[in-house]
Amino acid sequence: MASNKSQVTSEKTVKELAAPQQEARAFGRYLKISPTKVQDLARLIRGKRVAEAETILKFSGVRGGEVVLKVLHSAEANAGTGFDKESWIVAEARADRGPIFRRRIDPKSRGSRGLITTNSTHFKIVIREQKTVNQEKHRPTENEQMVRSAAKRSGDGA
Repeated sequence: MASNKSQVTSEKTVKELAAPQQEARAFGRYLKISPTKVQDLARLIRGKRVAEAETILKFSGVRGGEVVLKVLHSAEANAGTGFDKESWIVAEARADRGPIFRRRIDPKSRGSRGLITTNSTHFKIVIREQKTVNQEKHRPTENEQMVRSAAKRSGDGA
């Protein structure tokens, strides 16, 4: 029995050492908005801090901004206690196509008809602590760029 307990504790320590990154997820399913309208917002907030993403969504002026903001608030709530908007970033923001709702007949000329459809969206947001996500790449200063371009020119002309 003692050996079983030691095996369990050793497995726990291994799991604790290989713990996954701290993240929180939230899903918005069957949202009554077209995915193409929400995809632009997803591109805007991906990679931004949560506080900055909230500001972007609040003042976007698009109806989808309110919907995505609700999903972002849900992800914040899922993050639990000790959540700091400045230290978490939006690691993944994704809008997928959901089922088509509300197919109605639209009468046309000469006895023909058309269909009026309403698209829906499944939206997913994953937020992670900034410590676990790679920092932005180092961007060279103007002087470094000038030195590199001069070195390339001298190498090409020789």
